[in-house]
Amino acid sequence: MAAEPHKNDHLKYDEEFKKIFLENYNPLCNYARGFLNDSEAAEDVVQNLFIQLWERNALISVQNKEHYLLRSTKLKCIDYLRHRSSKREIILPEFPEKVIESKSEISEEDIEPMLLYFASKLPPKTCEVFLLSRQSKLTYAEIANELGISVKTVENQMGRALKQMRQLLKAHHFISLIPFL
Repeated sequence: MAAEPHKNDHLKYDEEFKKIFLENYNPLCNYARGFLNDSEAAEDVVQNLFIQLWERNALISVQNKEHYLLRSTKLKCIDYLRHRSSKREIILPEFPEKVIESKSEISEEDIEPMLLYFASKLPPKTCEVFLLSRQSKLTYAEIANELGISVKTVENQMGRALKQMRQLLKAHHFISLIPFL
């Protein structure tokens, strides 16, 4: 009977890993896209990251999983850009959790990918309006025209987006990014 608790532990980890994957895959792809400017490469980087994490059971002992995933994705993107032709990978254990969890290390090149990451956590329509405004630099009237909605609806969606983004950034201790909204 000793094998059954081990099996249950593994099933519990499988479920937890699946939940983490489902919650973070798309936001991490958007985050990676901010570094790589290539959707396919971003998806490849994030998929490879999750495969590596799965194979090593690397998320079991991590306290702040979301921050770990963000930092790991950034490092994987840097590695991808450096070694595009050789396809070499960074092995995650080289980056201890202490380094990855340091929240004071936000550099200028991190700002746009971080905002894309958190924008991905907004409801789909709110996210679309936010990205059209911030990333595509469209006016509210242009957004309304493109989406076939009223300018007032765009204003309401942007108000909602900014409020939710501030809440997300505060909740994840990235208050220093709020002025960039």
